[in-house]
Amino acid sequence: MVVSHYSDITLTAVILAGGEGQRMGGVDKGLQIYQGRPLVHYMLSLAGSLSESLVISANRNLDRYRQMADCVVPDDECLGGVGPLGGLLAVLGYVHSSHMLVLPCDTPKLSRAALVELIASAEACSDKIHYLSTVSGSQPLHAILPVASLQASLRAFLHTAEHHGVMKFYREIGCHAVHWDVESEFDNFNYSHQLQAAK
Repeated sequence: MVVSHYSDITLTAVILAGGEGQRMGGVDKGLQIYQGRPLVHYMLSLAGSLSESLVISANRNLDRYRQMADCVVPDDECLGGVGPLGGLLAVLGYVHSSHMLVLPCDTPKLSRAALVELIASAEACSDKIHYLSTVSGSQPLHAILPVASLQASLRAFLHTAEHHGVMKFYREIGCHAVHWDVESEFDNFNYSHQLQAAK
């Protein structure tokens, strides 16, 4: 376990690897190889020095993921099909920090500097959700979320909202966009041929 260097908030890193990988033919995206390593390894390495613990939200290959993180949490079966917010709700019961640093498993080019900027913003206003954005738009799955706010409202949102959009929930809680200039850091891999081309 690595202790965060940021004193005002404590962080649990949550790597989202629970998707169905439909555009990759149904494979487990987090375990697909990019430049010699599984995609999820890049995100775990990036977040490790900035967080107290590492949690993976996953629904397949749980034993493999357990070798990589402090905790692996599958989605609640009663809330299947609601997307990444369902994964965050399931993870909440295993988080003991003030905030969650949420990252997807498929943006291996993301820099530590971007996360340091995100953390600084969260420290300045710790009761809001802070997420990265670029000139092309929001990156809501690169975010820091206050755990207390999620505990108070996420379950009710998932049970009552007609649309389970991540940004819709963020706006209900209160959120702040943190601009990052390097658009290429958010390149993600949705198709197998992209991984082959990157080797």
